[in-house]
Amino acid sequence: MIKIIVNPTAGGGSAVDHASTLARACADAGISVHVHVAANRDDSVRTAMETAPRGLVVACGGDGTVHDCLQGVMRAKAASPRIAIWPVGTGNDIDRGLRLTKNSRPTEPTTTGGEPPAKSEAPAPSIDSFIDAVSDQRFRSIDVGSVHCGDAEPHYFLGVLSCGFDSDVNERANAMPARVGKARYLLGVARELPTVRPRWYSIDSDGEDRSMAGMVLAIGNGPAYGSGMLVCPGADMTDGVLDVTLVTNAPKRTFVSVLPRVYSGRHIEHPSVTAWTARQLRIDAPDSIVYADGERIGPLPATVAVRHRALEVLDAHHA
Repeated sequence: MIKIIVNPTAGGGSAVDHASTLARACADAGISVHVHVAANRDDSVRTAMETAPRGLVVACGGDGTVHDCLQGVMRAKAASPRIAIWPVGTGNDIDRGLRLTKNSRPTEPTTTGGEPPAKSEAPAPSIDSFIDAVSDQRFRSIDVGSVHCGDAEPHYFLGVLSCGFDSDVNERANAMPARVGKARYLLGVARELPTVRPRWYSIDSDGEDRSMAGMVLAIGNGPAYGSGMLVCPGADMTDGVLDVTLVTNAPKRTFVSVLPRVYSGRHIEHPSVTAWTARQLRIDAPDSIVYADGERIGPLPATVAVRHRALEVLDAHHA
């Protein structure tokens, strides 16, 4: 049995139609399928948690929908946590990260954060390939990031965790109307730039002190956020490590010049950017909010770790 959990506001309101089309095709193929239109984020988490022990959760929406379904799947403590993604959001960075991981060769952990992979523009999976993957039980094992903020229960993420300038941008972007679409993040950048300032990041990285002042701290299980910004370009969702990107204390003019390079992943080559890999980090900074997969998690301090191949994801992109 599969349950499609759909965010009715995703894809400019088209997600329900996408879910219905997918469900009809699955039913025609003899697959037991149910569609659940989520009332809110908590409903998505709860429904995924109830479904995971006895069926396959399909997240139909954007990265936020995937993030919410992931919480339910991981908290259900099923023997083999599984999820499928039907991407119909504005960013779809988690799906992009899965495709980049699939199209690149796994690399050994490095101190440089790896080489930027070629940017993939592969389309979303076809309905036929999705049905074939379900019928053939074609799954891939991938890593899951976890973050603890204070005494709160752990949150899980598949893409990028961030704090600093980019989380400030997220605060602004998420307050904008949905009709702004993909431009929300760019508008947020423009409005935050005049007040950007460095923070002192206290960082324990696998027991090593890597504390320093910086403008942006991003920790990637996957490579992208912000609708295609390859902030952690070497991140591979199967290699058992997190890729850390820190834009160090730099003049604002330098910081502005580095930002456009994030779309190609070439910012990693700039001398003001430091990158490395780690399995666990403890981080703290003043007045900083943690975001993961574009969703607000909470204030620092936080402990961030990777759970190696803790999740199976339906491989609908490749036969």
